[in-house]
Amino acid sequence: MAWFRKNSLTTGLVIIALCLIAIPIILATEIQHQKRHFRTVRENLFYRSGQMTLEGLGRTSHDLQIRTVVSLRDGSNPGDPPPDLDEENWCHENGLNYLRLRPMAWEGTENKPAPVEPNVKKYLELLRDERNYPILLHCFAGIHRTGTYTAIYRMEVEGWPLDRAMNEMRACGYTHIEGDKDLLGFLLQYKPGNRVDGLPKTLRRESLLLPVSGLVHGIR
Repeated sequence: MAWFRKNSLTTGLVIIALCLIAIPIILATEIQHQKRHFRTVRENLFYRSGQMTLEGLGRTSHDLQIRTVVSLRDGSNPGDPPPDLDEENWCHENGLNYLRLRPMAWEGTENKPAPVEPNVKKYLELLRDERNYPILLHCFAGIHRTGTYTAIYRMEVEGWPLDRAMNEMRACGYTHIEGDKDLLGFLLQYKPGNRVDGLPKTLRRESLLLPVSGLVHGIR
């Protein structure tokens, strides 16, 4: 009888220990699912992620007071509904600005600008207005397109040199950037400040850690 009690106690302690280990792992996995590849780029200003669930987006937008969501996704063909249409509707219903930038080629042809240029200009116009911050930027995985547009933010708003911005892209999972010749070529010839008038001084250097203020600037 004593042997049975001792073994029951041991078994119970093992089960409790396993639960204490497993529960945080399960919770972390669930949060990662909801907030796919979420990262803080600049506290109070700029965040990046992959495609979140609506629950994850709701929690993130509430906790971080997100004002603008930028999606780099769209339907496979012009006219097709975007795969994250429910997210766009949720943002409109909850008072968040929403900007969709359709995936476009990074390389022009016959001396013409790259098709992505209009997207970049819209993006920079959004970055200019501090009332749009905090911003959440995402594509599907939160690595490639998100990494590229984050690099543009780093160079334009924070004054980072290209090599530092590209090192961050690699560190966040874009390890094969050298193989994507069109995108690499776009970044190598990118000149910050040449596509739109100067960004607000309130978003530069010593002011970067300050919370933004003012009304949300409509961009729908």
